[in-house]
Amino acid sequence: MEIKKINDYTWKIEKTGAMRVPAIVYASEKLLQKIKEDRSLMQLQNVATLKGIQRAAYVMPDAHEGYGFPIGGVAAFDMEEGIISPGGVGLS
Repeated sequence: MEIKKINDYTWKIEKTGAMRVPAIVYASEKLLQKIKEDRSLMQLQNVATLKGIQRAAYVMPDAHEGYGFPIGGVAAFDMEEGIISPGGVGLS
């Protein structure tokens, strides 16, 4: 996966494959290296494929692998066409 540096604390994974929106990571370069050690970024890309997702899938600096969503992941969904994901509300 290609991660594009936007600024010192913002990184972007462009839409690829089934992703409906890009994925944005908020982290320093040092924290990004730690995030890459597990499946957090893969999970973030998976969130970006969900029906009804709006604008982007995001992950905060505390990101780590979760169950479905990465812990520290944030996403908004269309009320009519979106989903409700229990993985997006703090399960770890």
